[in-house]
Amino acid sequence: MQGLGFAASLAHAIRDMYKKDNDQACAVLKRHMVFYNAHPYMASPILGAVIKMEEEVKGGKRDAKDISYFKESLTGPYGAIGDTFFWGAIRPLASVLGVISALIWGLWGPVVFLIVYNIFHLWMRWFGLCNGYRLGEDVVEYIKSLELPEWALRVRLITTVFFGILVAIVVFKWFKYTTVEGQPDRIYLIFLMAIFMVIPTILLSGVLRKGISVSLAIYLLFIPAFVFLIVMNMFQRIG
Repeated sequence: MQGLGFAASLAHAIRDMYKKDNDQACAVLKRHMVFYNAHPYMASPILGAVIKMEEEVKGGKRDAKDISYFKESLTGPYGAIGDTFFWGAIRPLASVLGVISALIWGLWGPVVFLIVYNIFHLWMRWFGLCNGYRLGEDVVEYIKSLELPEWALRVRLITTVFFGILVAIVVFKWFKYTTVEGQPDRIYLIFLMAIFMVIPTILLSGVLRKGISVSLAIYLLFIPAFVFLIVMNMFQRIG
């Protein structure tokens, strides 16, 4: 799956190690063209550590089998960590912030999305690679110290709050553009909107702590939004 890509990423480093022995360089690269499958961003610290370990193999300080074992032992855990943090937390956060920005600033929405997402994405790719090469096998402790699963939960909670803000903005804009001219100011409906959105957001934030996916939480937040829109339509007809 990703074995060919992993080997291609190593190619320049391996060629630099074995400048005068092309056959040995090919043999090393062939050793890495086996099954490998982890989150693409979390591959960076593994990649850096493998380069360091290959240098040690070349210097006779370790066996090549250590590298295979190192890669295989981290494939599953780092795939799960990457999926949880980047796909399950950072991407929804960036998406919600992008939509909010689009509603407020128009075409700046996609820019905000790309900035928020790539700050974390490029950070892991670059610093993961650098720390992997610097620390070797000890990069595992470095990744562990980042507490990415715990941060994923915190980011999910923040995303839920911003999604509540997003729905409030959408409903407020709907209220603004559908209010009939000449009707009395119905500011109390805005407070009603806040009640409908804040309470479910708080409740869903608590549910997220029990392991519910952020995608399901977002879908559930649509329920009070639709209920509020129905109530708004009823008030408008009465008015």
